[in-house]
Amino acid sequence: VVSTQSTGSCYSGLLSLLEPDDNMPFLRLLIVGIVVQQAECAVRGLPDSRTIGLKFGQSTKDHILFKPAMEPLEESFTVCGWAKKLRSNGDPAMFAYGTSSHQNEIFMSDNALNFVFDVRVDLISKISGALGTWRHHCASWSASSKVYRVYYDGELIGTQETVSGVKLGMDGYMVLGNEFDSYGGGFADHNTFGGELFKVNVFTRELKAEEVKEMFSEGMCSEVEESYGRTRYLKWSDFLLEERSGNVTEIDIGCRTDLSRWDVLYLHSFYNKQLTKDLIQSLRSSWDILEDFVGAKITEGFIGHFKFYHNHDKAHDLE
Repeated sequence: VVSTQSTGSCYSGLLSLLEPDDNMPFLRLLIVGIVVQQAECAVRGLPDSRTIGLKFGQSTKDHILFKPAMEPLEESFTVCGWAKKLRSNGDPAMFAYGTSSHQNEIFMSDNALNFVFDVRVDLISKISGALGTWRHHCASWSASSKVYRVYYDGELIGTQETVSGVKLGMDGYMVLGNEFDSYGGGFADHNTFGGELFKVNVFTRELKAEEVKEMFSEGMCSEVEESYGRTRYLKWSDFLLEERSGNVTEIDIGCRTDLSRWDVLYLHSFYNKQLTKDLIQSLRSSWDILEDFVGAKITEGFIGHFKFYHNHDKAHDLE
């Protein structure tokens, strides 16, 4: 029986327990490993939230929409997450929460345009808006402070005062990948996210500036969020389990520490593809070039040579 002790990790660690056997052909070993992995994931149903991100397509159908219980967030919240901006036009919405009374109770775009209780908080001029780089976004608010705060890469870039007595509505929908122009829908092309997300978490209190700073400084692969316990009300692992609409696919961020020889299957040519004999042959033949280097010592420089000169298909975790 093959099992793993790590929680929330279907995609890493498990297959590294399958040691090579000279008596077992490569094809058979690969198939056995994949079957065991699929069985483990089917039972647990959990993507590895420590290293799996989401990539969103560029249509209004590409999003994650659900209706969570919001009582713990009624009087205070903080939303934090990593986003990679891939669209140069529009106001790509990475996170939004809308109710029957406010379409944009919370709105966060990857270009720093925000809304809180339908009030526009335009901070676009405060950030570079560079494409293709991971950036850390946070927004916090509490009824007691009456201030909505926006952070970018750990720094406070703007605030917006809110009226006394307002609280977060309880009948709303939450969406990753767009925002609401009507109750529970009304998605527009202008706000289609079309980028990548990782580690979006929703906390039940207004995080302090130094806490946001630490979350950014520790980096994407840290597990600093784990220290917040139940304060982290909606976890990235929760978002990964919600139903996905349209073109929303899992991507490997490369944060695994338990690397194994099976990580080659995270390559774009193999990941999320159906296993075929041609695919296996492609995997096998990709290593044939090494025969020209028999006798060489495998070092960081040696690996770097292949990554630079022969890297037609990059692995996310090896870039």
